Amino acid sequence: MFLYCQKLKLASAMFAGLVASLMATGVTAWDATGHRLTAYVAWEFMSEQSKERTLTILRSHPRFDRDFLNAMPDNVRATDMRQQDRWLFGQAAIWPDLARSFSGADSRRYDHPEWHWVDGAWVRDEATRQGNLYVNTEAFADIEGIPAERVQRRSQAENVVTAIDLAVYEMSHARDPAEQALALSWFLHLTGDIHQPLHTGGLVSARMFSDGDRGGNGIRVRSGSTGSNLHAVWDGALRGPTLETSLRMLIDIAGDIAANKQLAEYAPTRWLQESRDYLLSSVYPDTVISNVLRSENTGNQPGTITLSEAYEEQMRMIAAQRIAEAGVRIANTLGNL
Repeated sequence: MFLYCQKLKLASAMFAGLVASLMATGVTAWDATGHRLTAYVAWEFMSEQSKERTLTILRSHPRFDRDFLNAMPDNVRATDMRQQDRWLFGQAAIWPDLARSFSGADSRRYDHPEWHWVDGAWVRDEATRQGNLYVNTEAFADIEGIPAERVQRRSQAENVVTAIDLAVYEMSHARDPAEQALALSWFLHLTGDIHQPLHTGGLVSARMFSDGDRGGNGIRVRSGSTGSNLHAVWDGALRGPTLETSLRMLIDIAGDIAANKQLAEYAPTRWLQESRDYLLSSVYPDTVISNVLRSENTGNQPGTITLSEAYEEQMRMIAAQRIAEAGVRIANTLGNL
């Protein structure tokens, strides 16, 4: 355990430098970098047979030429086939966010905004504890989720958990290879999403956030020299201009996770509960809660909170652990299909 914590501290220091560099270079945010890192960690722990089978499925994606082959950067295209295959796998993990920009029929077919998160009051199986932090108000009633085995159609996927249920079902049962490829992309992406604490709940208060703060989007914070919101700061926890440098550290952390079969196994509601435990214990600092309470009493909108260096270090440690766990769990699930 001591060695594992030391690895997380090293990861935190590394990401602190990477984020500082990112501020100056304007490289893409966690939405792309974090999901690609998750996929690359998974790739490292997949067998050659699993990689080949996964890429065969992926090549049937209905937008494979447009969003994969044609989108491949020149520097990747100049590398060998193994590097290109890994990039395509990472692109699949990003693709559901690309679908957010689609329009018309493509938007209706491919974009599912409700799949990226889950209501903090939703519970099922190992997720027995809500993901809402209640401030100055009573807790909402639990929302009982439908069993995983009943999720076999798109209409039954209503959040990140049930969409993962559907993706795994379709990867195994869909007859159309294109549907399998879409399911694969969603599984890669949503496994990353469910490991981000602020995709699993939020803060609820009596007046300011009576319907919730939308997973931290309503909490204004300042991180370093940048003003943003709490959700965006957590999304950006693993940003960095050097993917390979980040990846080496994450793979080192992931090795300890992969050695624990129970920790690596497919268990979406356990992953959900883990994220919620972090949300309730670590995501909302006392300064944010005090700020919300003042707003409740005065009726004024909450001000902007400056996050401490200690908070941001802890956030990076948690993010490094979660992305490593997500990668190992993807590899394990795909290897067992």
